[in-house]
Amino acid sequence: MARRRCAAILAGTFCALVSGALAAGSFAERLRALEPTIGHYPAEIQDKSGERAVKAQYEALKKDLDAALSSRPKDEQLLYQRGYLQSMGHNLDYPGAWEGATADLTEALKINPNDLPAILALAHLWVNSRPDLAKNAEELFRAAQCNMGEKPLEEAQNGLFFALYYQGRIKEAYSQAQFLKQTWPNNPEYGTLLDTARSVLVKKGERLPEEPIHSALAGCGDKAR
Repeated sequence: MARRRCAAILAGTFCALVSGALAAGSFAERLRALEPTIGHYPAEIQDKSGERAVKAQYEALKKDLDAALSSRPKDEQLLYQRGYLQSMGHNLDYPGAWEGATADLTEALKINPNDLPAILALAHLWVNSRPDLAKNAEELFRAAQCNMGEKPLEEAQNGLFFALYYQGRIKEAYSQAQFLKQTWPNNPEYGTLLDTARSVLVKKGERLPEEPIHSALAGCGDKAR
């Protein structure tokens, strides 16, 4: 009897673990399915029918993540996933999404300050929505690069340009755009960023930095000042 009870307990634990793993995978797939439409701003929605369909997907996934977190409120991965979902909801102008995303991603980072996806998701949310939080976003992008070591992390380096630009630190943004273009020469976006920063400096009558920078955020010693 004791053996049967033990086996039943072990089986239940195993099933719970498997179920949790499957749910996490399902959540990740459902998040990816929403990225093409609301993973950026403005959201790519063609008509009211499409908007209703996307909102239905969003609300169903949010409801399922809420249920999962009700039993595991300190689950770092679930907090990140719900936070990331709500950051996309902000692109949809969904009520309360910005606040929910900030709360969940901040909580995930309290549990694990080195959670790279959560760091980047919160940095992008802040830099793309609140110029007054650009400094905070800069610190997060620098922290993301710090976690990667010497190899430049394109997503962090790209985000840093906008964090500097929205703070009005245009010369630094110009240098950052130089670095982006130099490091990833096949990405035409970085030439556009360079031209944008250059035009602002020219209008202000400021001298352009003469030499392109050779590195940026090389390591953890290069965190926000």
